[in-house]
Amino acid sequence: MLLKDIEMISRQEMKLIGYSTKASLNEDIQLNIVKNLREQVLNEFPQITNRINDSIYLIQVYDDEEWTPDTPYTHIIAVEVTDFSFVPNNMITHTIPNGKFLLFKHQGPEEGIDSTYVSINDWLEENNYVTPRSFDMEQWGDLTAMNNSDNLIKIYIPL
Repeated sequence: MLLKDIEMISRQEMKLIGYSTKASLNEDIQLNIVKNLREQVLNEFPQITNRINDSIYLIQVYDDEEWTPDTPYTHIIAVEVTDFSFVPNNMITHTIPNGKFLLFKHQGPEEGIDSTYVSINDWLEENNYVTPRSFDMEQWGDLTAMNNSDNLIKIYIPL
C-alpha cells in the first residue's frame, strides 16, 4: 500500500557494494533472482566492515527501451558504504549521484509492492512527472519484517 506522505528530498552521493544481474520482472518472479541476491548480500555482511547501516538497497536500472514485464533491466542489490577501499570477491561497486528524489513509502508485505508501483506511476503522471527514469531505488530497513503488514520499504524516484 502506498502511503500518502510523499516527500521531495535531496540525497548526497551514495557508494554501494553488492551484486548485479540483468533480468526481466517476470524472470525475477519465476526464479526469485532479487531474493537470492539479497541472501548473498546478507551472507557477506560480516566482510563489509565499512557499511553505513544494515539497510539493503535494490537499484533498478532501466535501458532506453519501453518497459514491459518481459523487458530485461539491471537489478543491483547492495549496501551503502563509506568508501570502496575493500570490495569482497565477486561483488560490484555502484555510485548513485547526489540529487533530488521523490520519496514514496510502501507499507505491507514486500509481495504487494507491485500495486504500490502502479500507484506511484499514476501519481507521477497526474503530477506531470512524465520523463522516463533511468533508475529507481528501494531501501529495505528491517529484513525480518518483509512479510509483515507493518513492513516499510522506501522507494526513491530521481528527479
